[in-house]
Amino acid sequence: MRDFESQNLGAMLTRVDDPFRAREATVLGVDHNWRPTERWNVRTRLLGSRIEQAGDTEQDVGATLWADYEMDDGWRQQWIAMHFGDALEINDFGYLSRNSTNYLHWEVRKRFTDLPETARNASIDWRWRVSTNHNDRGDKLGDQFRMSRQSQLRNGGTGEAQLELDSAGVNDLLLRGNGLVKLPENFSATYEYERPREGNWAPEYGVEVFSGGLAGNDEIGYAGWLGGTYFVSDAFRLNAELVAIRRPDWLIWQGPVEPGLVGAFDGRETRLSAGMDWTVDARQELRVKLQAIGIGARATGAWRFDPAGNAIAGTDAIDDFNVRNLGFQVRYRYELAPLSYLYVVYARGGFARQSGSDGVDDALYDSLSLRDDEQLMVKLSYRFEL
Repeated sequence: MRDFESQNLGAMLTRVDDPFRAREATVLGVDHNWRPTERWNVRTRLLGSRIEQAGDTEQDVGATLWADYEMDDGWRQQWIAMHFGDALEINDFGYLSRNSTNYLHWEVRKRFTDLPETARNASIDWRWRVSTNHNDRGDKLGDQFRMSRQSQLRNGGTGEAQLELDSAGVNDLLLRGNGLVKLPENFSATYEYERPREGNWAPEYGVEVFSGGLAGNDEIGYAGWLGGTYFVSDAFRLNAELVAIRRPDWLIWQGPVEPGLVGAFDGRETRLSAGMDWTVDARQELRVKLQAIGIGARATGAWRFDPAGNAIAGTDAIDDFNVRNLGFQVRYRYELAPLSYLYVVYARGGFARQSGSDGVDDALYDSLSLRDDEQLMVKLSYRFEL
């Protein structure tokens, strides 16, 4: 990285050699940040990847441009442009949610801080955004309008509300490279609130309503979550969260044997998270974490798609299914000396999927009995001084 008066320039080169898969991945990234004035901040990124595997070579490029402009009276604007080539691949040494993307957005924001002393909120941030996204073959993935409001409460809590309106577009990932799926307009609306500790409790909750799938706005799904942290003392706290989701038109690819077949499901999902953090004393710490998921999905239809992505009702038999998933860990840490630790970790978990129409509550309860993997690990980390 090299710094100049109003800008800086940096580069990073990574190379991953995976003999097991006969794969070599080389990625080069160049970063440039420029502040031409106090109001403007421009960030540019250039990427290139070269993948060699089993005698085949693929290479491609990507680029992003972020421009932020500070206006008067708390107003701000932002422009973003992204291009990721169809064969760009950086996941060997990073993360890219998807390639084959050409994305543009413009956003305007306003921060309100001059609120009355009697107001519940100390500050409010409003954002309005419009965006468009196409893949590298020119198919429109969708346009979107987003409006969000984030508030900082005087009691230290935060509240956030968001509305997204999505245009019709195509999904080029659902069929795993075997064609397109045309999707209608859809929306989502979310609200969540988090309150800081008051007494022994620090609660949080949220709700979401959304549409999607081939039904679009004709079928409405929902999600809700409720959780919080209970402070037994400053050194000992318990936390838990319960999430419930219903997806009335959940589209799931049916696998490589039938590459163009998609099942539609009325899916219900429940997630349970819980944990404990206990600082026993200045040298000892105990942590417990639990994550359990139960899914029950009832098949409502089968779909195939023509070359343009239009849905064609199928007569294929689609089975109901249930999914159970569990992750549980207990970790104890003891400080032997400064920067020297003894760790004892017990972990258990598992995953199961089966055909059937058992309820989502049964799936969540049954997930607690999974024991596909079980480990006990002891680790000693000791710092020597020479």
